[in-house]
Amino acid sequence: MTTTDGGEAERRDLFRRVGRLSTTVNDLALDHLAGATTTGFTLLGAGVHDIDAGLTALEPQARRSVWSMLPSMRFNPHDPTHRLNERSIGRGLDLRTVVSPHCLTVNPLMSSIDPDVRVGHVFTTFILVDLTAAVVFGPPGNHGEPTAWRTTRTDVLEAVTDIWTRVWDTSRPAVPPGTQPPFTPRQVLVASRLASGTKDAAIARELGVSVRTVVSEVAVIVERLGARGRLDAMHALGAGLVVPVPGLQR
Repeated sequence: MTTTDGGEAERRDLFRRVGRLSTTVNDLALDHLAGATTTGFTLLGAGVHDIDAGLTALEPQARRSVWSMLPSMRFNPHDPTHRLNERSIGRGLDLRTVVSPHCLTVNPLMSSIDPDVRVGHVFTTFILVDLTAAVVFGPPGNHGEPTAWRTTRTDVLEAVTDIWTRVWDTSRPAVPPGTQPPFTPRQVLVASRLASGTKDAAIARELGVSVRTVVSEVAVIVERLGARGRLDAMHALGAGLVVPVPGLQR
């Protein structure tokens, strides 16, 4: 099977490059954990909370750009990266994100939260900062928790930059030019509160609108998610188990 945005040969080549990068990162991580010197390669965090704290500490150090690649990321209304992205945009940084088509399925709000997100052949997760540093993910920790590593090593940066360039050049907008995202900004806010189990009255008070408006927005969200009802929509938003519907996946 071939595609119009890179073809099967390009995808196979990317798999190989990602595989080599993964091997390099895992070897460096294991060496570091064994006490060996790994210049330019340090642990950013182990476990979701530690990684979030590490990314929060890293954000002010970015000066020009933050480019992210995500094969899959479920919607989380409490995800601190939303605030980090807003902070980076406010500082004038060049923020770019490329995700896999699967990511838009398990995170149905993604293209509405970030209308500039692009879709491509994404097979790994990393963050490239100013083209001079990267955050990569290594082997699980002793308790199975994810580990993230900050690196300035030339070999890793060259591999990350090469993969980024190839994927970015063959990616496409998740929201095609001239069209609107699946959900409006207010619907995103309502959906976020809905996923957290917040009652309609509380959502209305927080957003400064009537309960009737919230009920109407919830109905639209349920319909566009292809959910069977409110509870099904909450599950879809919280667990990423959404039934794809025409117009939602781009």
